[in-house]
Amino acid sequence: MAPKGIKKSNQFRRVYREGRREAGEKIVIYCLETGDGGILPGFVASKKNVGKRACQRNRAKRLMREAYRNIADRISEENLWIVFIASFDPSETTLGQLTEDVESSLRRAGLISNGG
Repeated sequence: MAPKGIKKSNQFRRVYREGRREAGEKIVIYCLETGDGGILPGFVASKKNVGKRACQRNRAKRLMREAYRNIADRISEENLWIVFIASFDPSETTLGQLTEDVESSLRRAGLISNGG
C-alpha cells in the first residue's frame, strides 16, 4: 500500500531544508519536488501558531486536509512533497477562506496553473 502522506520527522525536515517556501495569509506551504512517490501532503499545526488545546490543532489540520482535497486534482506536478503549516485560528476561519489561501499560495509557487 502506497503512503498517503508525510509522517516521519526526517521527511518534514528535508522539505523544510531543501524545499521552496510560500506564505499565505493563513497558511505557510513548503514544497519539494521528488523523483517518485506521487504527491504526499503533510499537515502541521503547532501550539505556538494555532493554540494550546489539542482540539484546536486537530481542527486546523482537518480544515487543511479538506482544503487540500478540494484542489488536489489541479496540482500540476506528479512527484511532490507538500507541507502545510497552519497559522490561523480555526474557530475564526472558514473552509472557503482557507481553500482560497491554499490555492493562491500554490498558484504563486507555480504548482497550479492560472487558468485552473
